[in-house]
Amino acid sequence: MALQIRFFMAEEDERELLRRIERLGLELWPELTDPSAQPPIASPAVVLEEDAYYLAAGDVIGNPIKKGPQRGRYRIDEVASPVIYFFRSRLDEDGELRSGYFWAETEAHGDQARLGGKSARFHAAVRELSELVAQRFRKSAPIKGATYFVGPAAARLAKAGLALREAGRKGELVRVYR
Repeated sequence: MALQIRFFMAEEDERELLRRIERLGLELWPELTDPSAQPPIASPAVVLEEDAYYLAAGDVIGNPIKKGPQRGRYRIDEVASPVIYFFRSRLDEDGELRSGYFWAETEAHGDQARLGGKSARFHAAVRELSELVAQRFRKSAPIKGATYFVGPAAARLAKAGLALREAGRKGELVRVYR
């Protein structure tokens, strides 16, 4: 079963989140990586430049990309590896904050299932992250059955007039609840 947490985070919210999960010792892998790359530990000192990252709680499994402009780089297998996919919430060209999300496959499938599944460290990191977001972030008004979590800094920006919009081509405007 997969876990997905949709959110809006300003850069200040991202730094605060990374500060709170720093003690877990999660590695911060970019979405596409070089085979010899050494990832930093997730902390507020790390500069986030890419649109998406993986928070890894152990050894990751990567597959080489064989064709296209990214040839020779590696794509992390997010189902088999103990990782949390972190798609960042970013400002678009219209000055609106687009939504991001965390996604993690919490159960092993296929041959990995008989080996005992994913590590306790990974499950603890997923639980800690979901509790942190649920406790610290506000909720949005439901949109098509989906509720978004809005970080404190993003909520202040929304109150000051910044539009929060779902990711995607036809994303709807999101209102902060409470």
